[in-house]
Amino acid sequence: MKESTKVTYLKHDKVKIVLDMDDYRALLKGRNDLNSAISMMHECCTVYLEDVGKLESLNHRIDRGLGFVSKKDDRYGYHGYVLSNDLRAKE
Repeated sequence: MKESTKVTYLKHDKVKIVLDMDDYRALLKGRNDLNSAISMMHECCTVYLEDVGKLESLNHRIDRGLGFVSKKDDRYGYHGYVLSNDLRAKE
């Protein structure tokens, strides 16, 4: 993904997100990968490493595609992400 997401915070708790069509398609692919992984987990009652990779990839696509950022004090991304306008957001 190109990380060209533009997030505009509007009044009344609304947000406008603009992203490239390629990024939008990447989010769609991630959503379909998520569906595939969940289906496999239900059918086989197990988790395959390939599915874990799909979930991890989707996690990163969501963060980049929707403009979420890590916290200033979070070097490894384990403590969650925040909105880009959050005071705790990494610059």
